[in-house]
Amino acid sequence: MGDLGEKLHRFYSIFPWYDDPESEGGKRYFEATLASMGELVRHPWLEEAVAKGTLKVLEVCGGAGFGGVALAKVLAEKGTTVELTVTDLRREALDRARRWGTETLGHGVRTRVVDARRVHELGEEYDLVLMYGLSTPHFDPWDLVRLLASVGQALKDGGIFVVEESDRRYRIFLTLGYKWALAETAEGKFTVSFHTGYDFHRGTIRRHYLDFSAPSAPVEMDTYMWGLAEVGAFVWAFFEEVDFLRLRNERHFILGRKPRRAVSPEDLRPPGFLR
Repeated sequence: MGDLGEKLHRFYSIFPWYDDPESEGGKRYFEATLASMGELVRHPWLEEAVAKGTLKVLEVCGGAGFGGVALAKVLAEKGTTVELTVTDLRREALDRARRWGTETLGHGVRTRVVDARRVHELGEEYDLVLMYGLSTPHFDPWDLVRLLASVGQALKDGGIFVVEESDRRYRIFLTLGYKWALAETAEGKFTVSFHTGYDFHRGTIRRHYLDFSAPSAPVEMDTYMWGLAEVGAFVWAFFEEVDFLRLRNERHFILGRKPRRAVSPEDLRPPGFLR
């Protein structure tokens, strides 16, 4: 699994997030995801892609596959065949995606353990790459550049990248106020996190998470608080066209189409001060 995969496994084992599509909360989350994908496939770029009849879809940071499976299900109802591959660093989540996704769709779902910043190394080309589940906080700006370069290389010439996003600068800093200590609960988990640092080079906030429903060692996690504008601008730098689609609860889809491929992933070696 690797150090990062193990860290993410520990984090999601205690963080109140819908990671089991067969739990009651997971079923409700999947229904909401189906509604979001129903809106996505009405976007003109998706309507144009659907006309091909068959789409090759890659989900990055896919976890249990909520996004990819929901998109494939909605497209199947429109008569489109989807070849779905779900990727993540957590093998146990992908095992769940493969089993549950196959049962839900009635055909096989492929899974691969791979870092989202290296999906071009899969050696395949996709019509659409999906990043669903508000995963961008796991990537600082340096990482997001590498991810977009890799995704662009994995897409076909007219391919589409779709990322679900929320404006955390507005929601957390301007609306709710940043919490130095924060309690969160869902899916039977009760987690408290504490601010423990800030990285000036990466722009990431460090917090330590403790699960009070099943006490264990705290999990340290660095996150980047993205806003919609900068993620959209980063996507624009790597794709010729960019668009926004508003969803429920202040969530959006940011879409990029036609990868520029001006910078290859191999060109982006981390600068010395990051190493």
